[in-house]
Amino acid sequence: MASSNAITQVKRKLFSKKVFTFIICLCIASLLWVVHALNVNYKYTLHIPVKFSNLPNNKLIVGDLPEKLDIEIKTSGLKLLFIIFNKNNSEIQIDFNSLKTNAKSQAYSISNGNFNLRNSINFNVEILKIRPDTLFFTGNNASARLIPVKLNLRAEMKPGFTLTSKPTINPAYVSVSGDSIAISKLDTIYTTSITLKEVCKNYSSSIVLQKPDGNIHYNVKEVQVNFNVDRLTETTLKLPVEFINKTTNETIKLLPNVVTIKYLVSMKDYDNITANSFKATVNYNQVKEHQKTLKVELIRKPSEVKIVSIEPSNISYLIFK
Repeated sequence: MASSNAITQVKRKLFSKKVFTFIICLCIASLLWVVHALNVNYKYTLHIPVKFSNLPNNKLIVGDLPEKLDIEIKTSGLKLLFIIFNKNNSEIQIDFNSLKTNAKSQAYSISNGNFNLRNSINFNVEILKIRPDTLFFTGNNASARLIPVKLNLRAEMKPGFTLTSKPTINPAYVSVSGDSIAISKLDTIYTTSITLKEVCKNYSSSIVLQKPDGNIHYNVKEVQVNFNVDRLTETTLKLPVEFINKTTNETIKLLPNVVTIKYLVSMKDYDNITANSFKATVNYNQVKEHQKTLKVELIRKPSEVKIVSIEPSNISYLIFK
């Protein structure tokens, strides 16, 4: 009975008006602190992707073009909260024709450039710094030309699948600028090495180009690679066997005169393959050499198929005199 009274007293104290009032005050104080924190201005650095166009001709950039700009901003906590959660800042497009330049130093100022940075951030904020804020060029002899891209890719198909189209590269040629002597020695641009295993579906991806020499610059840093993959099906066809290199009128009977070929073909090309797509032959020169059997060869077959077997692969013959 005494224990029950003690529990009742504790409950009354916990749920008394004073405790309830304290909790309400704590919540109000926390809310006011959050409101104050969201209205205070903070500094923050954003990393925004950038793409340059209309690079100056006959000039070499010192270093590499930046892929991102570090933008130091100052804004309220509320705006900063939205900016951080957004994370999808759109790419900045910077035209060199819009940048201020110093003809003597050949320096281009990004911070004074005519481009809308706030559109990428999606909020009106105070921009404190842009890094790098200036791009430097030299007046060394420079040139530019288009050079083909070569794919450095190894693709291993999953069993039962095949490549049905040659990989395409977009762009197939890259504009290269920089030191004219270095460019004259360059005839091919390679992608970074990629190995694919167990491929069973169409492939489409961006692949980075191998980094160029310090005095050479590409107009793009990656290319789009695509190729198609399809499932294989196995099928058979019966083909008549014909002689090649036969120069006499003697009658020769082939035993048998028909062979069965087994081949693999993609589902996409299945309906396009017929018996007329193949030609099976034996060489009359083997008859002149008195060979007992003649080897069957396919002198015509579609590039889309893979021959599994020819049955029989060697046939007999009879000469009628």
